[in-house]
Amino acid sequence: MAVVFSVDFHQACLGLLLISTIRGVLCGTIVQPVGDRVVKPLVGSNVTLSISYSGVTTPKVAWFKGLQSIATWDINSTAPPIIDGPYQGVLMVEKDGSLSFTNVALEHSGTYEIKVWQVGAVEGKANFTLTVYDKIEGTILHTASENPVEGSDPFTLYYATDKGQAENVQWFFNGTELQHGSRYHISGKNLSIVRPSREDTGQYNVTLRNPFSYGTTTTNVTVLYGPDRPALQVRPTKDFFVVGESLWLSCGAPGEPLPSVSWAFDGHLVPSAGPPGGELHVPHAQTNQTGTYTCTLRNDRTGVESNTSVNITVYESPVGSPVCSVHAADDSSALQYRCLWPGGTPEAQMTFPALNGSMTGIGDLNLTVDDPQELDGWEVSCLAHHPVHQKRCNITASKPADFLSSVYSTVDGEGKLVVIIECLADASPPPTMTWARSGEDVAALIGYEISDNTTQLRISNFNVSIAGLHSYECTATNPLGRHTRSTRLQGPAISDAGFFLNEEKTDITLTWEVPSTSIVTGFDIQMKGPDLSTPSTNRTASLSQRAKNEYRTIMVRPGEARSADVSGLDPMTRYYFRVVPKAGRRDGEPSVQMPIGPGGGLSGPAIAGIAAGIPCSLLVLLLLCLVFPCVLYHKRKNKQARYPVSRAVEKAVTTLSTPHQLLTGGLKMPPDYSNHQPPAIERSVTLPSTVAPPPARMATTV
Repeated sequence: MAVVFSVDFHQACLGLLLISTIRGVLCGTIVQPVGDRVVKPLVGSNVTLSISYSGVTTPKVAWFKGLQSIATWDINSTAPPIIDGPYQGVLMVEKDGSLSFTNVALEHSGTYEIKVWQVGAVEGKANFTLTVYDKIEGTILHTASENPVEGSDPFTLYYATDKGQAENVQWFFNGTELQHGSRYHISGKNLSIVRPSREDTGQYNVTLRNPFSYGTTTTNVTVLYGPDRPALQVRPTKDFFVVGESLWLSCGAPGEPLPSVSWAFDGHLVPSAGPPGGELHVPHAQTNQTGTYTCTLRNDRTGVESNTSVNITVYESPVGSPVCSVHAADDSSALQYRCLWPGGTPEAQMTFPALNGSMTGIGDLNLTVDDPQELDGWEVSCLAHHPVHQKRCNITASKPADFLSSVYSTVDGEGKLVVIIECLADASPPPTMTWARSGEDVAALIGYEISDNTTQLRISNFNVSIAGLHSYECTATNPLGRHTRSTRLQGPAISDAGFFLNEEKTDITLTWEVPSTSIVTGFDIQMKGPDLSTPSTNRTASLSQRAKNEYRTIMVRPGEARSADVSGLDPMTRYYFRVVPKAGRRDGEPSVQMPIGPGGGLSGPAIAGIAAGIPCSLLVLLLLCLVFPCVLYHKRKNKQARYPVSRAVEKAVTTLSTPHQLLTGGLKMPPDYSNHQPPAIERSVTLPSTVAPPPARMATTV
């Protein structure tokens, strides 16, 4: 009976130890909010952030507001909770770990987190959002400035309250609710009218609500506008007036307020007849009244003016001013200067005194200079003589100077690469361009086309792989000289690249430049790293399932682009960006790699997992140390009961793993605890390896 009792006790002991071991390995804390996670009390009331927990018996609890610890307590401890100074007399930790507020105030609004833990157990957490409201009183609607002006900067209305804050805000215009968009921007307490217009004149209303109250207020807004471009009328409608005739001019345009009208003749103010919008009467017109009549409308509230003009010609006087120009003569080696001022009675007499003082023209003068080389950069004046007016115009001839060529690339409807080289030379008269490829006239080449004004060379179906094999020469020529510009094309390339991050490190702006002679039709914006806009709560899972080690294109930009904006970055994740230039279907060398985000190393969850696993591992080792002495004690007791002590010489036999065959009926080895461990996929931390017990010395009686 003693042997049976000993065996049963042994098995019971091992069973209890096994259960304790399994519980230690699976230890964990579960914390659940009781009720809503979002709590909205009225100021001055009492409120409790209630929780329940399981998996532990005497845990520690800690409450945080944001990152600040505000209350800690050992549950079931006789010591009172530790409350942060500003919260003493306000907060109380309940027996179940819940957090209670007495006479809650507005400043208590925020995000609260509770952490529950016990030695050897995984920590549990729960979060609450507390928003304390006061009743809304004294709602007033203000404007940030005086009446808005049409087309000006955004006009802002904002509300204020004597007391309370709104959970829900609605804006109305003439009874219709406004929505946030391109026309109206709603943010916080503000309503902004983007580029206000006359249609925005009317009544604006704001309605405020929270769980405990309601408030509303109204204001009227008048948008000032105009004057629009005046509509000017001349009566009677005629091309010109004869001396002694009378004429009437009138103009007007809508505006808020109604604009005033003023008149000017050749820049000089003249009195107008009647109130704003009245007519200007010119009785018995004379030759000295030929000129420009300007009607100016003015908004006296905003100071904005709008005007329009009309030329009135009284016969016997030419209109306008002389016009000078210079052209290449028919033989392209001479210059032809021209001065034109038609009309008038008599017509104006014009000369180029610096070129030929004796040569004159009536209304139109053309003068040819056969050897113009000395006229390069020389300003030449044309004098126009009239009995009433004497005017002049100036013209400067110049030879082609050094200029830059521009390269444009595109893809036609058939998917073929088209390259356009443009040469614009600053010269007067405008030069004629001739084109060559590596010294060979392009006229004999297939796929080359020169524009009508000769400034552009269009190359169809361009092969970018031979971009650097040829140079392209454009030669600008006018009677004063010539200048050649040589261009050697190159394939798609990036000459410089960089980036800018916003303060939150969630948006990045990539910038780059390309060589001036590079053939580029577009850019691929490529990224290496997890997909964008991944919720932070699933970031670890997203990284393990969707992380990519190769670059992929996330955006395509046109050839003229030099920047790209990328949003949705996780500031705790590392990304790599680069820009790949393209010429049709051909990719160029990508830009330098631009890494964004923190460097490598263990992630926060991995470090937390290791830290949480250390107490469980130590517990397993402690239990193993307790099991082995118990087995040895039981083994010695059984041995003394079955085998009397012999005085014969004992022969010691040392066994490392298997007991002596004679003792197998009365002694059992400790069980293999590795068979009782949960599957590897269920473990939160790596289990310690099982260490074999030291060799047991067994005795055999001889």
